[in-house]
Amino acid sequence: MDTQEAYEELGVDPSISDADLKATWRRLVAAWHPDRNPNAGADRRMQHINKAYQHICQLRDGGEDGSGNGADTPQSAAPEAPEDDSRRKTHTRKVRLSLEEAILGCTRTLRGSFTTTCNACAGNGQRVLAKACHTCHGSGAVRKAALFGWLWNEESCSDCGGDGRQRESCGICDGGGELTVAYRRRVRFPAGVREGHVLSVPTSRHGEMEIGLELEVEIEPHPIFTLGSDGQLRCEMPVNGYAWMAGRWVEVPTPNGLQQMRLNRDALAYRLSGQGFPTALRGPRGDYIVKIVPVFPAQDDPEQEALLTQLIASSSKATEADKTQPLGQWQRQLKRWHAKHNASAEND
Repeated sequence: MDTQEAYEELGVDPSISDADLKATWRRLVAAWHPDRNPNAGADRRMQHINKAYQHICQLRDGGEDGSGNGADTPQSAAPEAPEDDSRRKTHTRKVRLSLEEAILGCTRTLRGSFTTTCNACAGNGQRVLAKACHTCHGSGAVRKAALFGWLWNEESCSDCGGDGRQRESCGICDGGGELTVAYRRRVRFPAGVREGHVLSVPTSRHGEMEIGLELEVEIEPHPIFTLGSDGQLRCEMPVNGYAWMAGRWVEVPTPNGLQQMRLNRDALAYRLSGQGFPTALRGPRGDYIVKIVPVFPAQDDPEQEALLTQLIASSSKATEADKTQPLGQWQRQLKRWHAKHNASAEND
């Protein structure tokens, strides 16, 4: 049954509201239920009505017609409870998020299926009709010959279970007694969800079922960022040792992307305000701590050795000429002490 046939079966226009659609379905069920309608074709018409209604409900809940594109927000107010609690189910599943998604929030489309007991046949796979059983003719018992056909015994009719009423395979569940209901939900995960958080998504109708979701959050390990037990986001990154000494700019990874940061040779840890993990669910973001590890190349390259020697000589000459520099003061004191020490040794 396609969508157009489903609407024609119920005699409604595709623009009908959900409330009017349900009211129409109930009115048709009341009119065509085999227990109330003696028409020979009532049972088949009833099956078509239920299939059409289930098809339209699944289509609308899945968002294929544009009516379900909005994302559900976990922990928001639940809709009005259904009339029958047996038709309301909660499906529990795990959802893995990246650390960036947990920090910034994200929207996910979740797909799955849920198996439940068929309400049309109460899970029996068969429906009782308002007709006498063909096998026992309504008596609930059948006669079987015993003792070479001289005697007859009565046994409970296996086709009707002994109640004399005709049965047929349920057309809703195809005799299986269970229905597998597929769902598709767009869910908004708020910023600040953590490992182990359980979020409740409001129920929505899927066929004859009201299905809610319980989502247990898992955070994927991250190759760069680390979230501590104190909620502090951290990163440890190596940098060129000479760039650190010279106070150069480097690119630092953040949850929002790469950011320029200026190095300071007096510091190995840097605090980036408001760029860490949220302090609470949907709350402001905390600080992000970046620890740098200066890395110097191995001194095996003759060219690098020559450049370092030149740099040391130039630096020493400049510091010795500056009387305010500690190194220059130390060199002068060292020279005076050395000259005095040599003169004393010569006198002895």
